[in-house]
Amino acid sequence: MARETLPVALELMFGDEGGYSNVKTDRGGPTKYGVTHATLAAHRGVKSVTADQVKAMSREEAEDIYRRSYWVQSGGDLLPPGLDYAAFDFGVNSGPYRAVKTLQKVLGVREDGQVGEQTLAAVRKYPGGVSTLIRDYGDARMRFLRSLTNGKTGFPVNGRGWTIRVTGKDPKGQWKDQAGVLGNALRLAADASGRSVEKVDTPPEAGAKADSRDTGLGEVLKKPEAWGPLGGLLSAAGALFAGNGPVQWALAAAMVAAVLVGLWYFVRRVREAG
Repeated sequence: MARETLPVALELMFGDEGGYSNVKTDRGGPTKYGVTHATLAAHRGVKSVTADQVKAMSREEAEDIYRRSYWVQSGGDLLPPGLDYAAFDFGVNSGPYRAVKTLQKVLGVREDGQVGEQTLAAVRKYPGGVSTLIRDYGDARMRFLRSLTNGKTGFPVNGRGWTIRVTGKDPKGQWKDQAGVLGNALRLAADASGRSVEKVDTPPEAGAKADSRDTGLGEVLKKPEAWGPLGGLLSAAGALFAGNGPVQWALAAAMVAAVLVGLWYFVRRVREAG
């Protein structure tokens, strides 16, 4: 049985995820109620859907997709009130796997993208309780959003809307202050009935999908795993370059090329996996 906060979470979601959109700054492409054309096609069990089919999607179908493909996968039926909504909203915006992995990183447990007993135990033991965890989770989500440095679909063009959506604060001070995901999550943590939540009003870019593939190269290279496997190859190449003769130089050049190919492949995999 879905947790009692799901109906409230859905109502809040439709505040952030409005009607139909299809803009170049949103990697999701044709989207309605926050449901992309790819997600709608997967839900219907077909290879693809047209933009017109996305436009014609009913709110009832969108709610069904949210229940089946986002609420459960983001841990909605398992996490405590408030945190469930925060993870759900993150999951709709960036994918449930990313939402759960970010939560697990905050908790300091294995980041496998699935809410299990280890994750739930860490939630129960989190210093400061659920409210503190919600705040820390919101901060972690904003750090992820800021890492999406693609100038066409990332934070440079969508960051203001994402910031308003999550924090309720406009970095430019032109949009009125409101609860945002963070404020409403805290209210649900205090009262799961949702009586005190506040409907939000966000700009269109707040609904743009925040995709890990838009992570800039600089952010990817901050990951220790980007360099660990390459250290040995670089050291070996350096030793070969230090030697004399065309054979050593040719081997070193080939090794450097292999390093560059390996780094490119790693960056691609990190962006795809998030």
